[in-house]
Amino acid sequence: MTFALKLIASVVGVALLISPAKADTVITECDRLAAHPEDPQKVTPGVHQNDIDYPKAIAACEQALVANPSDPRARYQLARVLFYTNQNERAVAEMKRAADAGHIQAQYIFATFIARQRPFAPTDICLAEQYWRQAATAGRQAARVQYVRFTLQQRFAGCANVATDAELRSFVDGIAKDSKSVYENLFVEDFNEGLKNRPSEAARSSWQRCRTSLGLPADEPWRVRRFGDTESMTNALTALILSGEKTVTATTPWSYGRDPDRRPYEGAYAVLLNGKGEPAGVLRTTSLQTKPFNQVTEEDSRYEGKPVRPLDAWQKVHRDFFNRTLAPIGKVWSADMPVTLEKFEVVCR
Repeated sequence: MTFALKLIASVVGVALLISPAKADTVITECDRLAAHPEDPQKVTPGVHQNDIDYPKAIAACEQALVANPSDPRARYQLARVLFYTNQNERAVAEMKRAADAGHIQAQYIFATFIARQRPFAPTDICLAEQYWRQAATAGRQAARVQYVRFTLQQRFAGCANVATDAELRSFVDGIAKDSKSVYENLFVEDFNEGLKNRPSEAARSSWQRCRTSLGLPADEPWRVRRFGDTESMTNALTALILSGEKTVTATTPWSYGRDPDRRPYEGAYAVLLNGKGEPAGVLRTTSLQTKPFNQVTEEDSRYEGKPVRPLDAWQKVHRDFFNRTLAPIGKVWSADMPVTLEKFEVVCR
């Protein structure tokens, strides 16, 4: 082979090594010095943070990017080391570039930068939602956990086009399938319970419309409420509420003692559900007063709606109701039991 042919072959060989098609399998010094042990796209075992030689790793990754600027793994690894050395502005910029190029670990970490409000990172939580969702869809376990956690905590409530209930279920199923620790198993238990109690998509849409019309922040707390313990009773009470006949409801602290999230408080918002579980409006609690059952007066009961405005009618209906609903927790009505009178207004229909 002539010298010229050898030179051409050598150049072609180098080009093949650094071509995008091969970049995902070629092991570089950047990989050896800066790969993350948990990166699903790593090509070496990875190096723990305390074992990284920072100057050498930065130089190796910068050289790898000179050779192949389109390598997202090298860019992620550079961003990783830059972050560890407190070069935050450049670390965030490089992490975003790697994430946008499709690197799964970079998507997860860039979203984490946003959620934890790292210096120079964006502040829009909806950006974190997008990047975590991409990484979760690609199978990154930590991204699945964070996405479901933040969704159930309503941290993405103001974001558009978030994961559907079916996608969330697939993330939880994926966490369970790939679980490698007792902690992940505990997450699965909590997430399954959270998904079971999560408001329906219709209720969430109803709340979003109301929240937007009232100018409330995206993270304003809310819940769903259904009055009555049968479909017919719920429909009757819902009609009284929407007509303005009923502006007070009576509950007892005994019934939500084990579930603090159900405890009423002044200024709380709730989507009102009818007997079929469909959203019928949004309520806001305006005042609370707790007193013994036998100290409720007609001045109190007159706000409960025509059928139970007479005190004796109010007492009978609520005595029966409390006995039915308290039985599962081993309690029964008593004359001096605590009753909370909660006044509310309809703010959206």
